[in-house]
Amino acid sequence: MLSVNMIYHINGQLKDILKDSIIIEANGVGYEIIIPASYIKTLPEIESTIKFYTYHHIREDQQTLFGFSNPQEKDFFLKLTSVSGVGPKVGIKIMSELSINEVTEAILSNNTTTLTRVSGVGKKMAERLVMELKDKCDVTSHPQIEQRSTLSRDYEQDLYLALKTLGYTKEEIRRGISASNDLDTKAPIEKSIKSILKHL
Repeated sequence: MLSVNMIYHINGQLKDILKDSIIIEANGVGYEIIIPASYIKTLPEIESTIKFYTYHHIREDQQTLFGFSNPQEKDFFLKLTSVSGVGPKVGIKIMSELSINEVTEAILSNNTTTLTRVSGVGKKMAERLVMELKDKCDVTSHPQIEQRSTLSRDYEQDLYLALKTLGYTKEEIRRGISASNDLDTKAPIEKSIKSILKHL
């Protein structure tokens, strides 16, 4: 089995959204990219220009692209898959069902119960994740990831709906949320919207 990264990122038109992947067309070529399920709600409209940072996984009988919205999330995925027994599909599953902050906190606090909530992650794998990544996980080194992951999905969805009524596209909203480092789910949503609008 080989694991390389020949394709660093893909920038092109979003052509289709499948169950656990998307199709991006770039220079006349359509690329299927597997993404975390949590990304689906934040994708822009079909035909929008979109950019994903990719990990190109090659086996003897198959090549697969895994995509992430920024290099930091891709790096976190690579940390997960560096653990013995954690392949790319399990890594994506973890990032689909838990936020980066939840995974990091679980690892740092030896909380294997949280990790085993992910389908496909048993007790032994959870213990390996804790043992092998405890010294590598530091959420404070990626403040934008910490900010995004601490937003509840319901709160983020409310932001999307509110900004969409103002005429912004999903891609514009996604960029605005990613660029805003002072969002707080405890604050009134109007305050968060004002913060995001500064970046749109």
